[in-house]
Amino acid sequence: MEFLNREAEMAVITAELQKNSSRFLVLYGRRRIGKSALLQQVLSENSVYYLADINEAEVQRAFFANQMAMHIPGFDQVHYPDWNTFFSQANQQLQSRITICIDEFPYLVRSSPELPSVLQKIIDLKQNSRFHLILCGSSQQMMQGLVLDKSSPLFGRAHRIMKLLPMDCGWLQKALEISPQQAIEEYSVWGGIPRNWELRKEYNSMRTAIKELILNPYGILHEEPLRLFMDDLRSAVQPVSIASLIGQGCNKLSEIAGRLNKPATNLNRAMQSLIETGYIKRDVSWGESERNSKKTIYRLLDPLTRFYFTFVVPNQSELNSNRIELVQQTIHKNWQIYVSETWEELCRNSIAHLVIDGKSFQPAKRWWKQSKNTGSAEIDIIAVSSDGRSLLVGEVKWRKKQNPKTILNELNQKITSLNLKEPPQEIYRLIMLPDLEFRREGNLIYAGAFSVCGKFGDQ
Repeated sequence: MEFLNREAEMAVITAELQKNSSRFLVLYGRRRIGKSALLQQVLSENSVYYLADINEAEVQRAFFANQMAMHIPGFDQVHYPDWNTFFSQANQQLQSRITICIDEFPYLVRSSPELPSVLQKIIDLKQNSRFHLILCGSSQQMMQGLVLDKSSPLFGRAHRIMKLLPMDCGWLQKALEISPQQAIEEYSVWGGIPRNWELRKEYNSMRTAIKELILNPYGILHEEPLRLFMDDLRSAVQPVSIASLIGQGCNKLSEIAGRLNKPATNLNRAMQSLIETGYIKRDVSWGESERNSKKTIYRLLDPLTRFYFTFVVPNQSELNSNRIELVQQTIHKNWQIYVSETWEELCRNSIAHLVIDGKSFQPAKRWWKQSKNTGSAEIDIIAVSSDGRSLLVGEVKWRKKQNPKTILNELNQKITSLNLKEPPQEIYRLIMLPDLEFRREGNLIYAGAFSVCGKFGDQ
């Protein structure tokens, strides 16, 4: 599959490496997200790329020296007793500045815990005058601890710290050469992870790919979320339990704590780790305090993780007994409801790219209320304009053959439930159905899957 997107990240790294002084860059993100592919695109021939592994430090230095020998003849013929000697000799013997990139840096730290302190000394004493240094890693918790923790020797030293995020749905549409509506469904399974897309592309249909890659106990992605949790989290036991419960519909912290028979306060660290690593999202109802609101729910944010804990974990016995077709029937039965959650989230995210009458909008949120007297109400999209004077209120439906006028009438009724203390100067209404083309009728906007995949930029 061709290399897609990442132009912004490539531009940032290239600009840094073109500066006159030596630079120290950090790139991190979850497994399979495309870090190594990005580095291979941006690094020139005047670079040393070393992929670390789990070997002992002595072996690692020998392998690393082999790569350095491409720029320093004979560098691999010398024994280096420690990392300080290794980098000091490299800096002394280099004839011109190069870029040294260490991929999967946490592996090196496991065998050489002193390495961050060694690099701190080298950077502080400017003993890297002849090489830029790029550190890259997949273990998000460990990489954050190595460069963002105030107690870390490398804290405050990096010129750039870049967390690589999942790619947008529009790029998946391009990668698989499918329609926007199909892209939404595919994204609900594979998410924004390029390596998942490559694996998916090997099969003729999404159904077959799901069966062979995820449902089959021998599939390459069958236990991928568990491996991710073990890579990214200090302890995976409690996070896996939390994710399993959210996947089965437990969305409130009190509900999750009750099912685990633990005080809610005992879950704070695990919940925060899952949020920081991008596996779950904390939703607070629009207009409520982010810090103190009780109107808070938790959702699985990463699509593959959500698919795994929704369909794989509760049906593990059937899958291990080779009754995959029974699980496929369960998926088919719940498919539209499952995809609708991804569709809603993608619609909310797309609001960041919507401009109406020259107005952009703050991040979109959900709003909901529950009352014994008036019943429950929910608005899928609500966002305040950047100038604070206008409000965008939207309804999102995934099911086909919906009547936009009926949806608009329902939306207008819900708007009255907001009980706005200070009515905005303008209220824009947004209806989003997968098959709608973008159009505007006064303060009413219609949009569909094409707008989500195109970020409203192609209207």
